[in-house]
Amino acid sequence: MTIHPLIWAIFALSACGGGGQPVTVDLYGDSIMAGYGVQVSPAARIRTARPDWVVVDHSVPGTPLKALMPGFSSSPRAGQVVVIGNGFVDAYQGIDGYAQDLRTAVRQVVAEGRTPVLTGVIGTPNPPALAHEYNAATHQIAKEYGLAHAGWGEAYREGDASPDGIHRTQAASDRLADLLIQAIEKGQDE
Repeated sequence: MTIHPLIWAIFALSACGGGGQPVTVDLYGDSIMAGYGVQVSPAARIRTARPDWVVVDHSVPGTPLKALMPGFSSSPRAGQVVVIGNGFVDAYQGIDGYAQDLRTAVRQVVAEGRTPVLTGVIGTPNPPALAHEYNAATHQIAKEYGLAHAGWGEAYREGDASPDGIHRTQAASDRLADLLIQAIEKGQDE
């Protein structure tokens, strides 16, 4: 049995995100993105689910977006897609200016000719006072710029958090990674 060359081409393109080149992704985030407390981080899950993608994980536990911003414009990155997943720490620490910082980061990524994708601010059993406001800001900015959004703020389910009430179980982390894959693919289609 022979498979028609056109069928092979379709398989090859779908593995590369449809554009013929492998999808390249830079991930920025805090401990949730870094996979604190789980065996398989979201970056590792994405690499397994999409082996042709090149994923560079810049996430650092405990990093608020505010701390990321001073060096963000000069941070080396090669991804077609840049995921911005910081925000929970900003909300937890009560740091002002989150929406402005996120808009600045999005503008920088767009100016570089890359596609920003936002995760949203994760939900928790007892969210910090600013968590809902900051998550809403991620949706508003995604809408303003026509960006894909992974919906992490809406993905919380009973039992998702580890005993500390913030970090994720492996199953919950995997679900967040899967939502992010969908958002990246949507961002590539737009």
